[in-house]
Amino acid sequence: MPYVSLYRKYRSQTFEDVMGQDHVIKTLQNAIRLGKVAHAYLFCGTRGTGKTTTARLLAKAMNCQSGPTPTPCNTCPSCKSVTEGSAMDIVELDAASHRSIRDIEEIRENVKFPPMELRYKVFIIDEAHQLSSDAKDAFLKTLEEPPAHAIFILATTEPQSIPVTIRSRCQQFDFRRGSLKDLKDRLRYVAENEGAGADDAALNLMAINADGSWRDGLSLLEQVLAYTDGAITVEDVNTVLGTVTQDFLFRITDILAEGDQAGAFEAAAEAVNSGKEMQQLLRSMAGHMRNLLFALVTKNADVLTTSTESAAQMQKQAVKFSKTALLQGVSIFTEAEKETRYSQAHRLLLELALLKMIEAAAEPARAASAQPLPVEKPMPERAHRQPEPVRPAREAPQKAAPVIEKKQKTAEKETPAKADAGAHGKQNLPEFDKIYKKWNLVLQHTKSINITAYALLTDATPTELRDGAIVLKFKGEGQKNLLMNESGKAPKKQALLTALERVFGVANAGIICEVLEPEQAAAVKPEPEAAPVEDVQGQETLANVLDMFGGEIVN
Repeated sequence: MPYVSLYRKYRSQTFEDVMGQDHVIKTLQNAIRLGKVAHAYLFCGTRGTGKTTTARLLAKAMNCQSGPTPTPCNTCPSCKSVTEGSAMDIVELDAASHRSIRDIEEIRENVKFPPMELRYKVFIIDEAHQLSSDAKDAFLKTLEEPPAHAIFILATTEPQSIPVTIRSRCQQFDFRRGSLKDLKDRLRYVAENEGAGADDAALNLMAINADGSWRDGLSLLEQVLAYTDGAITVEDVNTVLGTVTQDFLFRITDILAEGDQAGAFEAAAEAVNSGKEMQQLLRSMAGHMRNLLFALVTKNADVLTTSTESAAQMQKQAVKFSKTALLQGVSIFTEAEKETRYSQAHRLLLELALLKMIEAAAEPARAASAQPLPVEKPMPERAHRQPEPVRPAREAPQKAAPVIEKKQKTAEKETPAKADAGAHGKQNLPEFDKIYKKWNLVLQHTKSINITAYALLTDATPTELRDGAIVLKFKGEGQKNLLMNESGKAPKKQALLTALERVFGVANAGIICEVLEPEQAAAVKPEPEAAPVEDVQGQETLANVLDMFGGEIVN
């Protein structure tokens, strides 16, 4: 007789044998008992949680000669044909390899005819999310109004990829991952039936690596059974799976807690020389950090994915780290494990992860040991503030405050303004050459405040300073009047004044608007070179720096 894999040999043949899915099994059995079986089901869950097995059990229960019954006999011809996979009326479609609209068309044609041998035709579509978009659309009409003799069961690991129009026509069941305890019990049962004993630590390690999958757990057990001839030990599991021992994880974690960088490099070299898989080691370290974090915040050892013997040791080791350090540790080793998929420098990734964890563990101690210098309590600003000397008009731009300083108190901002007041009660602008060089910056600030004022000023030309006020020449009388008109809801002149204040630090500057005469056109300077102003604040900072140091931009 040919060899049969363990996950096939120990596949559940009755509803009672299905482990960890009581919420699904009870609902299906009650529906069969009450005659309320739906025409379509959607089984969702990660790999190896029993979706396809449950679908076959439902097909068996609906077609048993003594049924439909929640407890199929497994002895009648109908049950045997379903178990052996030879029933002609049980159609299984693997959507991973049969995903086209042509495959769905075959189902649509087949579903029209009544079953040949059994009571119901059952269509099981595995990996249903991999059906093409056209195939899903073609399947929708059949699923909406199926014949009375047809039952559809869709199994998927990605329910979010199933259109809501299909999901709404199915009863959806979410299959849960197997718990660590249930997986260990199942592995112990199968090992004993195979004539091999296993210690608790070995079963625990296989259950952890199964990651909630019943099928993966049996595959790991089958691999270990092929390696050993007698009782299964934790060393056998570590050798076969390439995992590290629990003692090594505790030892390397102690090195990290002590901040021993040289020891971390030596531990990495030991792992490499012993043939350990770096990806598996990083995954184990991430899981170990997770267990330490749980041991630090809770006293319940059941939440730790480890054996009972190791739980007490973890609780002792956890107090060597802070919660923040352990959180960072989980992130550090998880990210390093992901990077191994895209890089061949696995040893380097391990060493860097260990050093990062040492830094994370040492950070709280470093912060606690730091002695901050005594800071004198500052006196109120007005109590010791010295009045600023009056500066000539040429140095006014050096007092220009950043835009953010506009939010300071009005009383603090008015003091220098009064000191520099001119004959007209307005602050003095800098020399005209500086105004002309920065005119594009003034326009960009105006644009951010009032787009209409900006449009008007693009046709205006600054020509001179007259009595401390800037003279703007417009092409027409109407443009001049529009700028000086303050009666609108969005005053344009005020926008220009605000822009001048932002650039030159001069509040309430003087503005004289005139019409450009034809004979004056030749005497007006050409427009300043337009520079792209994508970041107004950045250009303003550059202009202030040039003014402060008396520099200029050269090609």
